[in-house]
Amino acid sequence: MKKVIIGTVLLLTTALSAFSQTKNITVAGRVIEDDTKEPAVQATVQLLSLPDSAFAAGIATTAQGYFTLPKVQAGKYVLKVSYIGFQPTVLPLQLSAQNPNKNVGTLALKTDAVMLAEAVITAEAPQVQVVEDTLMYNSSAYRTPEGAMLEELVKKLPGAEIDDDGNVKINGKELKKIMVDGKEFFGGDVKTGLKNLPVEMIDKLKTYDKQSDLARITGIDDGEEETVLDLTVKKGMNRGWFGNADAAVGTE
Repeated sequence: MKKVIIGTVLLLTTALSAFSQTKNITVAGRVIEDDTKEPAVQATVQLLSLPDSAFAAGIATTAQGYFTLPKVQAGKYVLKVSYIGFQPTVLPLQLSAQNPNKNVGTLALKTDAVMLAEAVITAEAPQVQVVEDTLMYNSSAYRTPEGAMLEELVKKLPGAEIDDDGNVKINGKELKKIMVDGKEFFGGDVKTGLKNLPVEMIDKLKTYDKQSDLARITGIDDGEEETVLDLTVKKGMNRGWFGNADAAVGTE
């Protein structure tokens, strides 16, 4: 009888331990006002899980602008910060059990000011939008030098990293291909695309995971996915520029 009781206790302890470990990651940081550098007091901080943007955790910032969210499990998330009178900030996050204490640093919120000129209201485009499992970036929301190539723009995207060899990671996942309007460009070669695609022709950027080439050819899902960067070209710029590119690099 004692063995049965002891075994049951051990089983319950193991189960409770495993359950508690599913939510063992904290996300912390600080929120300030970009113009004054003052702390954003009682700003709303939300952690939304992908791909469905379901609410995972939330909290308000302290008097000094700091926040520490309740623990969550590993996975893909979007951190959303809202504050009255300021533009919402969205930050994609890839949380891993190997890093249980994720600090996003200081987030500076920009004033939600609009410019009135000839009865036309304009506002700064949102940096990131989440549509199901796709992250969409507005090119106009990021400043790059005149004549800059795609590489300069990618460096400014939240969650993107480029190493010294030109390899790109977005939210911790290696970028496998570059596409233009849903089609592979430069054979999908990432490094070539980064060096040769002008920022001025790009309207939006999308990142998402898609099936591998083998899965698409055979029709059999092999479980392998590749992260791609899909560019949307500004109207009127695709025909002339791509014609020049074809002449320069040949039919291949």
